[in-house]
Amino acid sequence: MKKVLIVAGFVLVAGLMFAAGLWYTLVSAVRGGVVTVPNVTGVPMSVAKRRLEYVGLHGASVENRTVYSDFVRLGSVAIQDPAAGSLVKTARVVDLVLSRGSKREVIPNLTGLTVSSAAEMISKYQLRLTGLARVFDNQPQGTVISQVPTPGSSGIVDNRIKLLVSRGEKPRQFLMPDFRGRLLVKVKNDLTRQGIRFVVKTFANQIEDERILFVKDQYPLPGFKTLTDQTVTLQVVEREAF
Repeated sequence: MKKVLIVAGFVLVAGLMFAAGLWYTLVSAVRGGVVTVPNVTGVPMSVAKRRLEYVGLHGASVENRTVYSDFVRLGSVAIQDPAAGSLVKTARVVDLVLSRGSKREVIPNLTGLTVSSAAEMISKYQLRLTGLARVFDNQPQGTVISQVPTPGSSGIVDNRIKLLVSRGEKPRQFLMPDFRGRLLVKVKNDLTRQGIRFVVKTFANQIEDERILFVKDQYPLPGFKTLTDQTVTLQVVEREAF
């Protein structure tokens, strides 16, 4: 009985060793010729092909395909397939896509344009208006004062651009004069000369001849502190209505 057990154990061990050897042989046969794909991005096509051939692979340019890249210079490999680090069989072809470089345009000069004209130019150059701030300035209201990026610089086509726009001159504070009893034509001339907006209202039907109209009341009232960008309301009547 003891001899039978010894023989059986020997047969079992021999069988396991044979199975292990067979498994190793099969795995070696399956994995034979497997290599790791090297990283060939960022180098010229000729260099990429040599690196691939060194490990038994073949590099091939993808026909009629290139891509813009801000990180890989023009003419170098931007994309590879399979990716670096992949395990592949030897003689495998690795597709290589070349870089066209960064897609850049010269930033146009938008200063001095109106906001609407600047928006048209921004669209034409495929830029994106992402910021618009307004400040008081001696430039006419709605005029572009400055921009970021600056005119003439290079920028990626989908780059953001910001504009600083004039709100016109800063309003001045003054004491409201007393226009009551004065001829409308002269009051209008004074306000226009100072750049102050105004509206005229009549108590009766609209009278076309302003030469016979006088200011009866006003808002803001005389002596009030007001700003030049505030609208002054003038109520007028004919002289006889006083």
